[in-house]
Amino acid sequence: GGRIVLKAAGDITLGTTSTVAVDGQKGGEITVQATSGTLLADGSLSARGAEGNGGRIQLLGNQVGLINAAQVDASGATGGGTVLVGGDYQGSNPNVQNAQHTFVGSRASIKADATDNGSGGKIVVWANDTTKFYGGASARGGNQSGDGGFVEVSGKDTLVFKGSVDTRASNGKTGLLLL
Repeated sequence: GGRIVLKAAGDITLGTTSTVAVDGQKGGEITVQATSGTLLADGSLSARGAEGNGGRIQLLGNQVGLINAAQVDASGATGGGTVLVGGDYQGSNPNVQNAQHTFVGSRASIKADATDNGSGGKIVVWANDTTKFYGGASARGGNQSGDGGFVEVSGKDTLVFKGSVDTRASNGKTGLLLL
């Protein structure tokens, strides 16, 4: 596991070949926050749990973009983790910065799957103004047992949704997508 925090008052760019990983028996925590700037994330961010639950990944800033083939993965063997892009559930968590604009490109992927047993995790893509979502998100239940997870893709003012979301479960109930 472990914990990595990358924080700047201005802009943050994670390039194509970047890797930020806190994988372990259980997933760790990653927070990348461009407090008053733009966060552009490409490359790989992972908080996977090999034997336990996936971890927690927060990608925050005034503007947040997952570009090119960015891969964000908080999957775990016994349950999916949490991925927050641009804010938390309906932008209502005062402890998590809300973005004004959020973008997820067509080749970008976000995962919070349970890989073996357990339920899928939680993914939120939020913006106080505009969210444009063209990529993929997955919060699947485990192959052996567990329900699908929860995915929210919302823009308080404007939402463009042309991506795909998977909250299925092989041996459980399908999860929820909130737009």
